[in-house]
Amino acid sequence: MQDFIQYIYSAFERIADFSDQQKIILLGLICGLLIAIFLYPLLRILVTLLHEFGHALAAKITFGKVYRIHLNHDSSGLTQTSGGGRSFFVLLMGYPMPLLFGCLFSWFLIINHPEFILISLLIVSLSVLIVVKNWYGFLICLLGILITGALLYFGQIQIFNFMGGALIGFLTLGAFIDLRVIFHKNEELSDADLLHEKFQIIPAFVWKLIFLLMMSSCLFLIIITFKTLLSK
Repeated sequence: MQDFIQYIYSAFERIADFSDQQKIILLGLICGLLIAIFLYPLLRILVTLLHEFGHALAAKITFGKVYRIHLNHDSSGLTQTSGGGRSFFVLLMGYPMPLLFGCLFSWFLIINHPEFILISLLIVSLSVLIVVKNWYGFLICLLGILITGALLYFGQIQIFNFMGGALIGFLTLGAFIDLRVIFHKNEELSDADLLHEKFQIIPAFVWKLIFLLMMSSCLFLIIITFKTLLSK
């Protein structure tokens, strides 16, 4: 018990030595994690937006077409793309995408350009707005454009750093909360079920484990980048 108390005391001592920028980012990270724990159902649509953007981006990278994206009131989503062999990559890129953005955001913080985080979200909102085909999705994208635009216009470096930490915390935990759902029985088909339909030799549960492995690798990168950031 005494060793644990000493460890906590040492941790607080290290935090006291952080720069103002590091303290703001750490505070944002803690707030983002708390928001994901207590308010995730209300803000899950952000994870869904990045999830569907991941499908659309994978389709574009593999020279496919994106026909439509739906963002629904229950925070679910749907992306319709061209089929063919490229659909493997399209289906694979949904769940890991919020964590990939978390990795990207961590790197932006390391190079001291937190404003790039909001610019990235602005680009995502604009990109999805072009192909979204329902009113709720349109309003969500428009809201994302207005919020990120306002923050970029009126915000300062401290706000950018706080938002960066908060978004990384929320997206990291939120992505795993989102993945947890597909390990329970669900009436709707998940990306793992759709992959199983295309490659029937591989069970859906194995695809779920592959998603978990991909996302855990991203989490490891985020932890490494954050350790680098806080040790500067």
